[in-house]
Amino acid sequence: MKTKVRVKKKYKKKSKNYIMILVVVIFTLAVSSWAFYELTKPKVATQWFDSRAKAKQNIILPRDDGYHANTMEWWYYNGRLITESGKEYSFHFTTFLVNNLMTHTVFHSSLGDHTKKRHYTDQSRTAGNPSVGVKNSFLFKYQNWFMHGENGHDQLKVANDQFAFDLQLEDLEPVVNHGVDGIISLDIAGDSYYYSRTRMNVTGTLEVAGIKEHVTGISWFDHQWGDFLPAKLSWDWFSLQLDNGVDLMIYQMRDKQGNPVRYFVTVAKNGTTEILDQAEFTLTPGREWHSKKTGNSYPIFWKLKIPGKKIDLNISSIINDSEVDARLTTYLTYWEGAVNVEGSHTGQGFMELQGYGSANK
Repeated sequence: MKTKVRVKKKYKKKSKNYIMILVVVIFTLAVSSWAFYELTKPKVATQWFDSRAKAKQNIILPRDDGYHANTMEWWYYNGRLITESGKEYSFHFTTFLVNNLMTHTVFHSSLGDHTKKRHYTDQSRTAGNPSVGVKNSFLFKYQNWFMHGENGHDQLKVANDQFAFDLQLEDLEPVVNHGVDGIISLDIAGDSYYYSRTRMNVTGTLEVAGIKEHVTGISWFDHQWGDFLPAKLSWDWFSLQLDNGVDLMIYQMRDKQGNPVRYFVTVAKNGTTEILDQAEFTLTPGREWHSKKTGNSYPIFWKLKIPGKKIDLNISSIINDSEVDARLTTYLTYWEGAVNVEGSHTGQGFMELQGYGSANK
């Protein structure tokens, strides 16, 4: 009899354990289902952006200078250079890191000769990520491409048959975070982290047509990353450095029909940053330049008005033919070049126009 009682107790104990496990499983499934519903139920754009933004970490430097395990990421520079003989040039240099079906890295660069109105471009692509293992900074080395940045102390090297430069850059202003704590919503394309170093002092050397000279200048730096798909949208983008110390970033996103769907304007000066609403400014395109090579037409003159800041600017290209034919590396063409700023304020800047013409559809 004693043996039977023991078996009965043992059986009851096992039954209780099974019931406990079943309760835990049911509770876990219920919580998971609720969480899935909350994440996937329809929300208006503002609510969705706010919930995503709050769930993410703020940008922390120098940690976030380095690469991230996201779908898309890029490190971008543009700038003006003056040689010791007084010649004026402009440059841009971008490294794209794409983590999709496979990881690959793309390099784009251009040089504008303001005197001769010549625009030189170069591009390259390689499998993998040359910056793997680098922490609190970025370091891309591939053939004749070199890009290194560490908390606002950067170096850029590009060398090809048309031009070569070796530039050292030092940050002059506090870092500017765009959007909400450094997160911007790109509408149907997803969300993106985004910060800028709006003024970096530049020194180094530039070689064009076999002539090498020392240069000085001012540069702009952007770092953007996230699980977003830029091919879903096109854009008009401007970085403007006004002579009164104000720096402006204008980012107008467009859908496939060319209609603006999202705007960003950031005003920065001496460490103070302000994000403007769409109602606070107008951005109007003017005359166009037509590319004989690709058939694309780009608006190379724009009117920017910010009444609350008493800003009324004319933005015009310096070299009209500043198209970058990147179909060998990113399968796209775009316009990337220096602009003059005149009107209520004077200054310098850069403009990027992407999504114009049949080559981008």
